[in-house]
Amino acid sequence: FFFFQAEDGIRDVERSRGLGDVYKRQVDEIPLSRPKKNISRDFSDGVLAAEIVKHYIPKIVELHNYNAAHSVDQKKYNWGTLNRKVFKKLGMQVNKADIEEIVNCVPDAIERVLFVLQGKINSYKALQQTKSEQLSAPQEEEKVQSKPLESASTPKENVDLGAEKDQIISELKETIEIMELKIKKLEELIKLKDNKIQTIANKLAQAGIQQQFSSS
Repeated sequence: FFFFQAEDGIRDVERSRGLGDVYKRQVDEIPLSRPKKNISRDFSDGVLAAEIVKHYIPKIVELHNYNAAHSVDQKKYNWGTLNRKVFKKLGMQVNKADIEEIVNCVPDAIERVLFVLQGKINSYKALQQTKSEQLSAPQEEEKVQSKPLESASTPKENVDLGAEKDQIISELKETIEIMELKIKKLEELIKLKDNKIQTIANKLAQAGIQQQFSSS
């Protein structure tokens, strides 16, 4: 397969060869949290995709944001979180149509994303390496002397602090959303449990009434 990335997702697929090789190269050598049996099903909830990025770029992924899921809604939520918190930093997005196919285990859907993701991870790591080399290189003496240290560093520090504050606020909001979703699920489980208990109690009551009737 050859894949072409657009701003709104993974598009324009052209049939080629090497799909199985992509799966083996990118996935089989990575220690993942669950056995790899069926790629379409295994990756449908987005958890293993998050683990792949975590393996290569640990600092941009928090795995506690992604829960293993069987429901389509939870799977979509995981992929939406990946888009907002991880893929955005890599310069890619998985559009709604692609997510719909992935969560419904449509063949070849996740392979398209993994192929693009592999390239984006490589590009991100190369860019970070370049930035690191530039920061570690000594600055030219003329540039250092052209501006006072305070005037050169203070605006940048303010921008960095503002960006860091916005990032923290965004992450806190995401955490709150995740906790609210978990609370909602717990409430539903408690309600379901109460209903089952009530059903059992009703059956026991009915059985008691029938026994009294038959003995009289």
